[in-house]
Amino acid sequence: MTASRLDRLRRARLYLVASADGPTAPAPGTPFWRAIREAGEAGVGVVQLRLKGCAIEARRAALALARGLLPDDVLLVVNDDLAAVFGPDGTPLADGLHLGREDAAALAAAGAPSAAPGAPSAATDTGSTAPPSAEAIAAGLRAARSALGDALLLGTSTRARDEIARAIAAGADHVGFGAMAPTSTKDGTTRADPAELAECVRAFPALPIFAIGGLSPGTLHLVRDAGCTRAAIGAAILDARDVGAATRACLAALDA
Repeated sequence: MTASRLDRLRRARLYLVASADGPTAPAPGTPFWRAIREAGEAGVGVVQLRLKGCAIEARRAALALARGLLPDDVLLVVNDDLAAVFGPDGTPLADGLHLGREDAAALAAAGAPSAAPGAPSAATDTGSTAPPSAEAIAAGLRAARSALGDALLLGTSTRARDEIARAIAAGADHVGFGAMAPTSTKDGTTRADPAELAECVRAFPALPIFAIGGLSPGTLHLVRDAGCTRAAIGAAILDARDVGAATRACLAALDA
């Protein structure tokens, strides 16, 4: 992994999860994209595009648009679509990939898509309603790490120390930990234990751990009290009337 990406990841304290549903990404010039630009200018260190329902080419176009809106030092990550990380010629369009548990397991079941031009999306539906096994999640992360190589970042979702240990062993270099509070992004999300977050921060001091799920300036004390210095936030920034002010308020709450 290049030092510049990893160093920027380690310096990042605020991670914006920019979610949108539908078969196409939000149109250029809409509030969604203005919010991403304003958050990047106000101090967000990482932006994840979470575009559920989009085809791979729509995700690739959205990544190119986001890259043009963000400051050069802001990392850009795509959610759950390994093939969208790369353009048709194999050139990286993002700095990395976030894989949720189900999508990591789906990637393992389907086999890692190649980074070659025309590769299929990694977001494959297995049709199973059972929670994915730890072995399947780890296999998916290993497949993603192999396809990404050493130069790009790989993150995943966790809520316990043993999950983080397995993620590191499988090639993840950062994790989201949550959900810390009720969230509208995912239905039926299991709440994470703040005491477990504190234990994970102590156990993995070199690992960037971003607390996630239902967080806002008013709930970031859950993160701060656990000794965590990083958070991933979605609607509290993306939907704010003043995105820059909301971003700065989140950073201030992490410092309080």
